[in-house]
Amino acid sequence: MAFWRRLSRDRSSRDNSDLPMPSRPFSHGVEQSPPQPLKDTQYSSGFNSQDRLQNYRPATAGEPPYSNIQTSARLPTTNIDAMNRNITTGLEPTPDPLAKAFNDALRPYQDQIEDLKAQLEETIYRLQTLEDERADMHAWIDKRGLRADVPPSIARAMNTDPTSAQTLNYQLDRKMTVLNHDLHRLQDSLSTHLPTATFATTLAQLIPSIEDLAALPAGPPLAFELLIKLGGNLNSHGGDEGWNNEADAASRADFYTQLDSCMMDVVKMRLKESDAHSHAHDDAAAAAGQGENWQVGRDIKRLEKTGAFLRSKLGLKEYFPRSLEIMKRGEGARMERNLPLQGRSSQ
Repeated sequence: MAFWRRLSRDRSSRDNSDLPMPSRPFSHGVEQSPPQPLKDTQYSSGFNSQDRLQNYRPATAGEPPYSNIQTSARLPTTNIDAMNRNITTGLEPTPDPLAKAFNDALRPYQDQIEDLKAQLEETIYRLQTLEDERADMHAWIDKRGLRADVPPSIARAMNTDPTSAQTLNYQLDRKMTVLNHDLHRLQDSLSTHLPTATFATTLAQLIPSIEDLAALPAGPPLAFELLIKLGGNLNSHGGDEGWNNEADAASRADFYTQLDSCMMDVVKMRLKESDAHSHAHDDAAAAAGQGENWQVGRDIKRLEKTGAFLRSKLGLKEYFPRSLEIMKRGEGARMERNLPLQGRSSQ
């Protein structure tokens, strides 16, 4: 029985261990009276077990448990904790006076940078608009065949196109044909033939444009053919009586002298491009447009044959004489370069 009484006493003491005991002197030898129920007014509600049960609330999702809140409340707060709390809560830390002064001093320059950025974007937009307008103007000029008649400033801008040589050659050829037809109609409307000087002066207006064509990439071969055609247009005008006139013969000679002067520069350009092409050792460089594989001997024979015909039929004494001399020298130099080394040593 004594064992069961001790066990009952231990259980009752453990049940009441969470309640604080009043501070009173402990007297030895005096039997302790059984514990009396305590009133709520004797102690604060914080020590009441009923209040603890009522205040207990399970932690929801996203909230720390009650024990963690009490533990964190008792721990001291460090600078790192404060910084982390500011980051998590989205609050800015207290501004540094030195950093604030630096930002205030830097703000006007930042505003100027933003203004310059806006001006740069507006300038880029205006430049793009001008580029589009210029492209439309160039297309309008080419559509009406007026490239040969534009001012030099516009011509320089239009010649930057990779296909400018082909376009200018087409328009010059078309303009030459129109002039030739107009001169023919004018000759047919008159009872007497026009002097050769009129035809020569009209056709000579195309020579400066042909010189501009020769200066463009891939332009010398096209200019070479246009000069030959321009001389043929002069030969097609006038009857037999016109070619026997000394004034007409002198006008034709002066016109062919101008053609020969322009042809000399064209021939030099073609020979230079042909040498560049011959020095290109691989097919890729030749395909990239480095020069032209000009068959000089074939064009020499063509000019000599045309000159012989005009000499016998129309009495023209010289037909591109200086240009033919340059072509023959260039062809001779090319043949000399192409000789094998043994042949050169034997000579």
